[in-house]
Amino acid sequence: MPITRCNSAGFRILLGLGLMVASLAMLSPKAPEPLLFSWEDKLWHLLTFLVLAFLADAGWPENGFEAIKFMPLLAYGIGIEILQYFIPNRFFGLDDIAADAAGIALYGLLVLPLLRRQNIR
Repeated sequence: MPITRCNSAGFRILLGLGLMVASLAMLSPKAPEPLLFSWEDKLWHLLTFLVLAFLADAGWPENGFEAIKFMPLLAYGIGIEILQYFIPNRFFGLDDIAADAAGIALYGLLVLPLLRRQNIR
């Protein structure tokens, strides 16, 4: 079923909720937890921004997946990293920004074509 203007409102609400949950998770001053593998944190960044990219795209289905959709997400990721510099037990990392960008790119290059093939997007 294609995404319509009617159900896009639900995706916009989910995008707002997703941004709030991601902000809380990435900005909480918690003690570092042991990782299952060395790049687990990067995987979480990639998956988070892949989902946020989908929600942003589905929230405004009348537009293509253009810079107007993905640049604010990347700016959000950069802003989160800057804020993490000032939070105990958190660190600024260019590798986290790269993982955020990779999640957005993965959506645009792999997931979006699959959704189009299925006539969902």
